[in-house]
Amino acid sequence: MTTIRQLMQTSPARANELFAKLAETSDNAVKTRERLFTELKEELELLARLEEEHIFPVLRKYKETKKLVPEALDDNRLTRKLLADLERTPRESEEFASKVAELRRTFQQHVRDEKKELLPAVLEALSDEDAQAIVESIEDEKAEIEAARRAEAEQRRAAAREEQEQAENVRQSVEAVADTVLTTATMPVEIVRRTADVTQSGLNTAAEGFRRITERFTEVLGLSGVQGEQVARQSSENVKAVSEASAVLVSGFQEASQTLLAHAQQRLTTNIEGLRRLAQCRSAQDFLALQSELARENMRHTVESSRRIGEVSVRVADEAAGIIESRAQNNADRDRIRRAA
Repeated sequence: MTTIRQLMQTSPARANELFAKLAETSDNAVKTRERLFTELKEELELLARLEEEHIFPVLRKYKETKKLVPEALDDNRLTRKLLADLERTPRESEEFASKVAELRRTFQQHVRDEKKELLPAVLEALSDEDAQAIVESIEDEKAEIEAARRAEAEQRRAAAREEQEQAENVRQSVEAVADTVLTTATMPVEIVRRTADVTQSGLNTAAEGFRRITERFTEVLGLSGVQGEQVARQSSENVKAVSEASAVLVSGFQEASQTLLAHAQQRLTTNIEGLRRLAQCRSAQDFLALQSELARENMRHTVESSRRIGEVSVRVADEAAGIIESRAQNNADRDRIRRAA
């Protein structure tokens, strides 16, 4: 069974251990200092609260010990003030180490005063039952706090394991997606090239077919002389119109294809870089945030590419239509002149 003497003598042990560890840290050990200071702050606040809630109320009941309470409260207030000042001090500064040393001296002086004055007065004034009641109440609360700490630590470990598993799943998913993207990323480029070749070939074939059909038409109808010449000339004009319009269309299609190719190459570069960055994510939150950023960037490139292709399409359509209309107007003007003559 723990006695009041044992309790008051052993309570500062953990705080003294943390003070010693903090004193051994260098200015570069910022994270270590932060962790140790957090633990020290919790321990000193706990010691002060246990005194104020379990020991001081009992001391106030007795004339012999009542006068010791104000001084002990002043010591606790000074400890909290030094803690607050230390919390605002950069961990990497030399000032932090000196303030830790000052807090350590203040705490150890408080412990010596309690052993020299408070403990003897408590042992003399309190009955065994009162002293034991203090011990039991303090130990019960310490046990509850320790259980809560263990539960919190287990929750943190579980959360860390879950986050690690999520990061591993993200990494595997990214690697799988990367393999797929790297395999298929060049498909849009190849498709565009093949489409351009097919379109060029198709337009050339259409113009040649139109010329042959006209020749066959005049042959079947047996047109000759002026009529044959007129039909041949009209056919020639039509073939030229189709050819010129075809050239404009092919040129425009190639320009649009180049824009689409550039967009595909840009997306490939962006996606590969994005996959590299995604593979470095260590949490699902970071993965989702980066994925959203990449989606916005891809959408911006897509909109810009679509705008450029739309502009090219409208311009090319106007030019091709202008050629056809110009040829048709020229033919109509020649017919009127011929009929008038």
